[in-house]
Amino acid sequence: MSHENVELVRTFMVAANRREFETMDRLIGEDLVFHSTFAASEGRVFAGHGGLREYFKSLEGSFEDLALPVEDIIDAGDDQVLLLVRVCGRGKASGIGVEQRFGQVWTIVDGLVREIVSYPDPDDAFKAAGLPG
Repeated sequence: MSHENVELVRTFMVAANRREFETMDRLIGEDLVFHSTFAASEGRVFAGHGGLREYFKSLEGSFEDLALPVEDIIDAGDDQVLLLVRVCGRGKASGIGVEQRFGQVWTIVDGLVREIVSYPDPDDAFKAAGLPG
């Protein structure tokens, strides 16, 4: 199942960069819980299909030219995948370029993404997934 899980995350990220919400919806469970690094300071969590759309709407409200380039997708065993990714864009208000690298641990159950936990420090994502950094 691990190869399939890595490919699922890869497919999701291609769709995310194209804002293909129907494709993303097919890959996540309605019970998805997404812990974003951007919303963590507010104690905010995004849930389900609607939460995913809300997350992107929030990002696009703050950034222009938003892109999520993937650095690596790593099988973390069992039902987990480690994603190393960057958020790149330009602040709408300031015009200043922004780039943040972070790690995520994705939990996939029965072929659907059920949880995504983001870590501002990729080393913390490696630790959470039980992998050497």
